[in-house]
Amino acid sequence: MKEQVLESPFCKKEFLELVDIVSEVKITKLKNYGISDTSIVNIGDRDFVDYRPDISIDPQVLKDNNISSISFDSLHFFQVQNLVEEIDTKSVKIKKSDVAVNLILPKTYEEYLESLTKKNRHELRRKKRKFDNETTSYELGESKEQDIFDIFISQHRESKGEKGEFMTEVVETYFRNLLNLQGWKIYYTNTDKGVLSTAFCYENNDGCYLYNSSRNNEFNSINPGIVLNDLIIQQLIHRGMAFFDFLKGTERYKYDLGGNSVQLYDLAIEL
Repeated sequence: MKEQVLESPFCKKEFLELVDIVSEVKITKLKNYGISDTSIVNIGDRDFVDYRPDISIDPQVLKDNNISSISFDSLHFFQVQNLVEEIDTKSVKIKKSDVAVNLILPKTYEEYLESLTKKNRHELRRKKRKFDNETTSYELGESKEQDIFDIFISQHRESKGEKGEFMTEVVETYFRNLLNLQGWKIYYTNTDKGVLSTAFCYENNDGCYLYNSSRNNEFNSINPGIVLNDLIIQQLIHRGMAFFDFLKGTERYKYDLGGNSVQLYDLAIEL
């Protein structure tokens, strides 16, 4: 899991430069962390950053900037251990915070299906049959093109509640710039009824990170999101990938598709 965290897009320089667009608090950036008043903090709001890079803080930086505290979120436990061992502290508070969900992929899709519980395997097959019965044809697509991006954005904005309100013009600009970076793409279900669901992902040679998603809510009854995730899983297995990381959030579908919890932590240090 350590390599999966550190090789994630959230630890890369280009992402850390970009995520500041949607940050509520402006900070002074130093390498892969920042300074806010007299505190060392993460770069990027936790709602947009699922994992954190490994951070090593030069004692001279603490002295030169009169740092009195360190406040980090979304850390894996190995990162908490490293920081606590590295820094002289007055007090340390470690709190369980967000939970990510990760799926380790087997060698074949048949093995994957067998790894699911009997109930979840049955439900997945039932949902796929329903989708198949109500669409004439469908396939998995992947794109970095404007037309698919526009569908991703419009499906977000047509959603009710927080999901619909999430996609402001600033957030749209952020996602557009993100898609232009290497490794980012949009998976989608291409059907005779149009694009019914999308998955905004980052992919490297080892696996895929599901960062965000959308769907046409008129077709919720045939579970377009579940079908899309199943198609992605099939393709990743076919390509010999090791994992499908659903990232933060404990939505039921992630566990139904075989994912397991990854506990993340918040760390507060007084110096």
